[in-house]
Amino acid sequence: MENNNIVYLITYDNGYGLCSENVKHGVDRLAKKYGKEQVKFLGVHNTSGVWRSFFLPFLNLKPSEIIERYGEITYSQFNCLTCRLSMYLYSIAICRCFNIGKVSDGARYIQGFAIETGCMLERFKRLFKDYQIELILPVINLESDWQRKNELLIRGFVPKVLEPQCLLGVPLDNCKLTEEIINGVASFYDKEIASKCDFLIDMVRTTINIDIQSEIWI
Repeated sequence: MENNNIVYLITYDNGYGLCSENVKHGVDRLAKKYGKEQVKFLGVHNTSGVWRSFFLPFLNLKPSEIIERYGEITYSQFNCLTCRLSMYLYSIAICRCFNIGKVSDGARYIQGFAIETGCMLERFKRLFKDYQIELILPVINLESDWQRKNELLIRGFVPKVLEPQCLLGVPLDNCKLTEEIINGVASFYDKEIASKCDFLIDMVRTTINIDIQSEIWI
């Protein structure tokens, strides 16, 4: 927006979140500062159908079977991986409808999730690249919430938002993200997700095409 680019904003709801409509407050703040011509809100899209596509066979497996097939992937990391991928697939489908070539994601290394480590981010970048879309990670090296808040203040924003709440997001606390867990997440992606992406993107694209072409919310 600071480079006079038009920015399309979109939010997703997988059915396990609260108050996704609150994002409109953030949209309004951005539109007020940068103008409605630059800030376009594409609404809140439900990703539950795509997300559920990744539940099987995982949720029917015993822990010993999970370890045998994929390695040391945890249930919390499984939730984050599959939820993030459902949002990515929707984003790719929408970008293809609008001929958008770049997607910006708020991933940060410091958050300590497997999906925000180098090996997984490279997989995600390749997925987007397959569709001629660049995945941009502008805050990937942001090390603290203090720094994040200062950057918002510099731009004239009070760093408080009415953020939707995910009911499945589990904080890592003092649990260390090990190489075994990262490898388990990567293994699940490679074995159970990668082969489904093209089909799901095509399916999503046919269902959202009419809706988003007919109206842009602001």
